[in-house]
Amino acid sequence: MCGRFGLYATSEELASETGSRRLGDFRIEKRYNIAPGQWIVIVRPEKNERIPSLARWGLVPSWTKDPEGGPKPINARAEGIVTKPTFRGALRHWRCLIPASGFYEWRKVGNTKVPHFIRPKGGGIFLFAGISDTWLGFDGELSTCAIVTTSANELMQPIHNRMPVILDRQAAEAWLDPENRHPEELLVPCPSEGIELRPVGSAVGNVRNDGPELIERARHELNAKRNWLQVVIDERAV
Repeated sequence: MCGRFGLYATSEELASETGSRRLGDFRIEKRYNIAPGQWIVIVRPEKNERIPSLARWGLVPSWTKDPEGGPKPINARAEGIVTKPTFRGALRHWRCLIPASGFYEWRKVGNTKVPHFIRPKGGGIFLFAGISDTWLGFDGELSTCAIVTTSANELMQPIHNRMPVILDRQAAEAWLDPENRHPEELLVPCPSEGIELRPVGSAVGNVRNDGPELIERARHELNAKRNWLQVVIDERAV
């Protein structure tokens, strides 16, 4: 799954990477610990443009009677997304991109779970495949979204068996194309060569913590716990 991520790119970088020129005018606050239920940036297609907007992380289908009741999935598994009522309408009509500077995942080492930060190799941002929906009520409308996940690639498998669907620019174009009748074919693991990961400190587990120190390599914590030694020397970590 994907339960935490960060977005600290500049507005100009986001505009370039997502192809949404309007993002260049957004005031983007740097965030290093985005959690479910918070508002995040999404990019969706509209009249041959890529339009940025804000959506709450945790999908509420438009047909839901009470937007605050019932489940609000933050992830949509690629397997079965075409047929599940919660996701199929959003998949068909409201696909979006969710930009991220990187995401967190926890690896179980003995009795400890070690957080890792996964980011694009060489810098840049990830473009997650996302789905969104808008609930309409007497009090107005509520835009929400979920990140689509798939099975882990070779690099991620020792950490977790799931990961977000990460799209390259060509795949992102196809994902947003309203004429694409089989977007589920794009929901595959990205190549391992394009990403890198590092163990980080446990502070990311608290949603109140938010700062660049969260993505720094956690040598001091790893050295303090013997059962974390294998993570320090893991040749996959950077």
